[in-house]
Amino acid sequence: MSDFLSNFDNDNYKQTLNDKKSKKEEQLEEDAELEDDLSTDDLNGNNSALSEHEGKIRRKKKRKRKSQPIPNQSIVPIEEESLEDDIEIDPDYQSKQTKRKAVIGASVVGLLLIGYIIYYQVTRVSVPNFSDKTVVDAKNWASENRMKPKIEQEYSTKVETNGVISQSVAPNKKLKKGSNITFKVSEGANPKEKITLPDFEKMSKSEVEQWISKNKADNVSIIDEYNDKVDKGKFIKLEFTDKEVTKENYLRQDIANVYFSKGKEVFEKNISVPDFSKKSKSDVEDWAKKNDIKVDYKEVDSDKIEAGLVVSQTVDPDTKVAKQDSMSVSISVGKAVVVPNFANYSIEEAANATSDLQVMTKEAFSDSVPFGQLISQSIEAGKKLTGNDEKVVNVVYSSGRPYIKSFFGQLEGDIPKLIYDNFNSKGACVTYEVYYVDSDKEKGQIVNANAYNQYIATNAHLVFAISNGKYASLPSE
Repeated sequence: MSDFLSNFDNDNYKQTLNDKKSKKEEQLEEDAELEDDLSTDDLNGNNSALSEHEGKIRRKKKRKRKSQPIPNQSIVPIEEESLEDDIEIDPDYQSKQTKRKAVIGASVVGLLLIGYIIYYQVTRVSVPNFSDKTVVDAKNWASENRMKPKIEQEYSTKVETNGVISQSVAPNKKLKKGSNITFKVSEGANPKEKITLPDFEKMSKSEVEQWISKNKADNVSIIDEYNDKVDKGKFIKLEFTDKEVTKENYLRQDIANVYFSKGKEVFEKNISVPDFSKKSKSDVEDWAKKNDIKVDYKEVDSDKIEAGLVVSQTVDPDTKVAKQDSMSVSISVGKAVVVPNFANYSIEEAANATSDLQVMTKEAFSDSVPFGQLISQSIEAGKKLTGNDEKVVNVVYSSGRPYIKSFFGQLEGDIPKLIYDNFNSKGACVTYEVYYVDSDKEKGQIVNANAYNQYIATNAHLVFAISNGKYASLPSE
């Protein structure tokens, strides 16, 4: 088609006319030569040659126009009868023309159809099936194909979050680029939906996992932890992070932890124990914390190891232990002072029994301990006192049973002091009472008592008779 149309541009068109004119001139000259040959053959009586040449001339002439002049030759008039004899009619000409037009028409229709198909394919795209795709996939496809996507979100327990639930245009349908298309996208399960929690204690770990997946309970977590009391794989407890949440009011958005036992934890013995001899307690504490070792610290006195340093350890150096193993370390508290038994000393000797202690002595009445013997000491004998202990010992010796003298003639107002100074100041617990009698003694004097000039109990109760002075003379000046 392009080659055919190119013949009609300005330069090609002129060249084509010139080429055709030249061909016509050559053809006319060729026909003239044939006629000359015919005339010569006719004169020579060659009938067969005449017949052959005549046929050639006639076939040539019927392709020419009647009015076409022959260049450089004179125009020879042709008789009408002779012209009609030269014209031959092609009986298939009409049908050839019809076929030619049909072919041209079909070609045009075919070209138009091909052009439409190409246009249709370029401007339209097949819509994929997004049922197993995400909203990101849908948006990317829409962007690549110049579509106008509309995203509508809704809760779904069947489609994962951001997954496409449905699409407004059916899969595999052709859609013109630039068209609108709507995608319904999952927001996941409704977080405010109430969920009935099962009895986790009756379920295995795999059953809990299946329940979580089925109910989209993504905020329920399974936590495995070591437990010395619960067998491996068994339920330990259900725990909610919010104290107000219970099994009865649990919502999907609430956080819950389901604990399962991993059994008793067994650690490999791959930790080497250092030699802590003469190292500080803080050194041991740092190592124990770093390696998760349980250490029991004991304080011991030592004449050689400075206070605060390690005296001994129950696990030998370079021994391999495991995490959470236990050991004991003894820490020096320095040189100790041994408290003596003060029963071996008198009250006079006790104060100087040891220079490392401050001894405070005291006498007290006793109903059972004889006079001069030890009643008690505030720190038991044989105990070792270190730098962290108070080195003061209170020692009490017996004054025997209390003895009451005759307080006759003493005034009633002096009785409290007499009781304290003579008895209660030394550990007794003596009480008293008074009553009044007619007497010739001066008013207020003690004239009688229920006990006097004798031993009494440490908890005795004394009764004093006080003169009311009824028969007494006035006090002399």
